Amino acid sequence: MKRVKRLIAGLMTAALLLGLAVLPAAADTSAFPDINDQQVAEAAETLRLLGVVDGTGSGFNPGGNLSRAEFCKMAVEIMGRGDEEPAQRNRTIFLDVGPTYWARGYINLASTITVGGSTSGSGSGKEEGGTTTAGDRLVSGVGNGNFEPNRSVTFGEAVTILCRILGYGNSDVSTGYNWYDGYLAVGKSSGLTKDLNLSGGDVISRGQAAVLFNSLLYTKPKGSGSVYLVANLDGKLEDAGVVLDADATASDGSAGAIKTTTETYKTDRVGFPDGLEGRKGKAVLDKDGKLIAFQVDDTMTSRTVGVLSATATSITTSGDEKLDVKLDTVAYKDGETKTYKDVYLDMGAGTQVTLWYAASGKLEYLFFGGVSDDRSAMVAKNKPNGTVNPFAALAGGESYTLYKNGVAATPADIRQYDVATYDAATHSMNVSDLRLTGMYENAYPSPDTPLTIKMMGHEFTVLSSATADLTSFKVGQTITLLLTSDLQVAGAVSTTAARGNAVGVAQMSGTTATVKLFNGLEVKGETSMSEQSAQQIQGQLVNVSSYKVGQLSLSRLSGSGATGTLDVAARTLGGTALAPNVKMYEKVGNGKAYEITFDQLTCQSVASGKILYADKDYAGRYSTLVFDDVTGDQYIYGFLTTGRKETGSWSVEGQPSETIYNATVTVKSDGKTASDGWANPKSLELWGSTGDHSFTDDPGGVAVSLDTFNGGSKVAGYVTLKELGGVRRSDFDMDAKTITTSDMVLPISEHVVCWNENTNDWFSAKDPMEAVNEARAFADTVTIYYDKAPEDGGKVRMIVVEKD
Repeated sequence: MKRVKRLIAGLMTAALLLGLAVLPAAADTSAFPDINDQQVAEAAETLRLLGVVDGTGSGFNPGGNLSRAEFCKMAVEIMGRGDEEPAQRNRTIFLDVGPTYWARGYINLASTITVGGSTSGSGSGKEEGGTTTAGDRLVSGVGNGNFEPNRSVTFGEAVTILCRILGYGNSDVSTGYNWYDGYLAVGKSSGLTKDLNLSGGDVISRGQAAVLFNSLLYTKPKGSGSVYLVANLDGKLEDAGVVLDADATASDGSAGAIKTTTETYKTDRVGFPDGLEGRKGKAVLDKDGKLIAFQVDDTMTSRTVGVLSATATSITTSGDEKLDVKLDTVAYKDGETKTYKDVYLDMGAGTQVTLWYAASGKLEYLFFGGVSDDRSAMVAKNKPNGTVNPFAALAGGESYTLYKNGVAATPADIRQYDVATYDAATHSMNVSDLRLTGMYENAYPSPDTPLTIKMMGHEFTVLSSATADLTSFKVGQTITLLLTSDLQVAGAVSTTAARGNAVGVAQMSGTTATVKLFNGLEVKGETSMSEQSAQQIQGQLVNVSSYKVGQLSLSRLSGSGATGTLDVAARTLGGTALAPNVKMYEKVGNGKAYEITFDQLTCQSVASGKILYADKDYAGRYSTLVFDDVTGDQYIYGFLTTGRKETGSWSVEGQPSETIYNATVTVKSDGKTASDGWANPKSLELWGSTGDHSFTDDPGGVAVSLDTFNGGSKVAGYVTLKELGGVRRSDFDMDAKTITTSDMVLPISEHVVCWNENTNDWFSAKDPMEAVNEARAFADTVTIYYDKAPEDGGKVRMIVVEKD
């Protein structure tokens, strides 16, 4: 299907080059190119599919007036009785509707159809409100035996006729000053006229008539429990769930189908409005089961955000707003139904997601826009001037929001070799400066026509914008790929033109490296380093490239580059702003580097000596920071016990042998580090000393080093905890996640552990805050343990319910 889109994109480009006209956006959803109003376009397209209208030849002429004859034809067709029209052409009922008049059969047929009775009355030749006996005729003449077929139809006449189609006759409506007042009242109460604000004597346009007839389809006839489309036209109105793809392929291979979470619907429509994907609603089907319209659930609201980062509990947007999300929240991505738990780890900076809320305000689901296609990718091959967006053509003249790496941007932020994609569903343009340098390993189906390219063992989709670039390189060469924010290849250049900037955290298994990059891409390969060197790079931030098939080249990020103090509230380092999408990591000693968020930085400032690494982005803002133990969140908290363990013996000839012991620290805890998760009781033994401190089941915390000894991990660092007893249940603010004492307000760690001395066990609820509530429920007062003062970043790490 994507290949077909590429061919279409090429034809569109050719058409533009030849100067051919391109239809406006609204017209893309209708067969009538002269309709610019989306509501009218939707109505006209639905009526066309039902055979009610066929346009005027060159268009629909939505602003033109509609004659009484034309309205009769539409009324007969909407009733599904058009096949009866030929039999009525040879009759003369009205003097001014002669044998050669084009609508003679429709007018004659409409004048014989009755509502409210089974036989036609004699009629008196009055206006549409004239009385009849056995039933009310659908239409009547104007007196003197005439019909005035070419006179423009009024709103009062139109509503009266449609009300009669719904089964209402004169006996069902009240009288008023004007003959049509009773029918206008029925039209309003039934919802028929809800989208139009006209007086009975006003002439209606063709566009307004289309809206009125479309409304008829969803109005219930007199005495019916179903809408007109279902009750009278054998159509269907069924829940379709969420639209996943507005240009899908049906089971029989036909294109242009609509894929929803319940079914894939075939349709003869010209198109659907932009932004349909991700919408929840009902499928409107004709009698053959084909989709003619989609009724969106207008009680739902949405917002589209650029993602800076995502955790298991929240999304941080490009505006630095934190949005809470539950792990079981439904997420629709790549045409599949998933949960937030399945996708949040891959939501790197630059990801665009739409959050859909129910009328109650509850977040109901997430929707990720489709992957970029060839019509929406472009590379800035030349150096931009900083004032004009070189990618503006992607939006096709429509308004859009510009992002770069997930952050709101301006043309001044665009650099040479940046890549842009346009998402029509969210009207957002996403610029990426992600580059990957490595060996060109393979291409499918061939290097001359690559649809995919392999680098670092990963297959990347190739967009047509990159095809010409790749044909100038050979398999086996080292090149730099220019990637979109969703990791598709939009271009390729030599390594002298641009170098890769991919950074991630290295996980080593012997000399084999697995690196998860900032954008979520994971690459794996052998390294040429020794096992000792590989151990030193374990868990560290590295630059990644490749120069050999199956092999990665890793370069550890080093050198601070930080000057001055980090002001956490102001988001500045030495007076220089942090990038809105700044990536922050923290490590303890020679421990692993874990990504952290601003929520974890509860201290007011961080001295430059605690910043191990700092790097800047294209705008001179700090974009990457690595801290040396500032949050306290990388420790395992619990009960510490120090000891010693036999590791061997030594002896001197003629002397008794002596046993060799090394210090150990055992931590008994229900928790792990923040990045590793928590709900997993454990007792961990580490090699290493705690200096002058000797522990025997004392509250504290230990950080794990990447260094090993005798087959086990070593201590990277440890902390002792301060005790505060007699903390009351009312001292807890569980919404703010704080505890207020007589002289301070302490945040509760997201990974706090809770011990019950009465049961000699942990409160091991799945969510740590649930464990806190269990502890509060068990006793009126508890003892809390914290690591340092709140202004220095301290938090409550442990809560103990002491024995009665």
